[in-house]
Amino acid sequence: MVPKVPSAIGAAWRRLGLVMSPPGGALTNSHAMLPTPLVRNDRIRVYFTSCDADWRGRIFRVDFRRDDPRQIIDFDPAPVLDLGEAGGFDADGVNPSQIVERDGRLYLFYIGWQRHSADIPYTLLAGLAVSDDGGLHFERVSRRPMLAPRSGEEYFRTAPYVYRSETGWVMLYIGGGTFFTDAAGKRLPRYSLRHTASPDGFDWSGPSTELLSPDPAKGEIGFGRPVLWHETGCPAIMLSLRTETGYVLATRRLEPGGEWTPVLDAGTAEWEREMTCFGAPCMVGDQEILFYNGDRFGLTGFGAAVRPAQPSPGRPFEDRLVKHLAHLAA
Repeated sequence: MVPKVPSAIGAAWRRLGLVMSPPGGALTNSHAMLPTPLVRNDRIRVYFTSCDADWRGRIFRVDFRRDDPRQIIDFDPAPVLDLGEAGGFDADGVNPSQIVERDGRLYLFYIGWQRHSADIPYTLLAGLAVSDDGGLHFERVSRRPMLAPRSGEEYFRTAPYVYRSETGWVMLYIGGGTFFTDAAGKRLPRYSLRHTASPDGFDWSGPSTELLSPDPAKGEIGFGRPVLWHETGCPAIMLSLRTETGYVLATRRLEPGGEWTPVLDAGTAEWEREMTCFGAPCMVGDQEILFYNGDRFGLTGFGAAVRPAQPSPGRPFEDRLVKHLAHLAA
């Protein structure tokens, strides 16, 4: 059982260590990336992607004890969502991004990737799948991407995070249409944080707006999976700041003069010495649990951190946070 720590405003996340390594096997040869939790009454189910020997990714599930996310209850070696059809936007891999419960069903917002050429190494586009058996298996809603490519976002419309608003649904996501070559000759992407809206949560064909762009002066080239959360009673956004050398998991409060701050202090464990990324926090009783990746985008697996439940800013706060980000972008 995870020892409880006294409740404190602004309490730091306390690392629990590496909780899931790449399982090993034909379909799970490497990586355990993009951990995405679903809290149940008797367990914490975490969806993640593992890759075969050809670096093609499928989504799997692992169940942890609610009172100790270091303890695995069950792991299913069969994927809950397999590769897409040949030539499709998700033919070479699928990554989880968010799980949403709606009308008695589970919706998996996922990232599909497809390899292309030396000049355009890959594309990342968002898809949607649904489960009617409690998340044991998912079926695609469509063979086409939920976020189709568009001008300025030809290669990336990815990492969706959705929430209900007073008028429908809103999505934060990562979008872009640029690759560049770094000093070592490697092709790297450049993308920004964007948002769009939908009247029903299924049709996302409406216009999109850029909220935050990477800051070249700080060496930034993009962001990874956004999540709306809170810090000491203040709405906040958590995402991964990407530079040419990797990611750092960071958060920014909704307040004047708010700055990006690392979510975790510098890691010393071998699996997370170079980077932290792709964080996904969740509430479990009176604790908050954060699942996240370490070095090489999850090649080393994923870990967990815990802190006491922080004061809530009250809901709905998401629209206020998006308006704040839009103000920063103006």
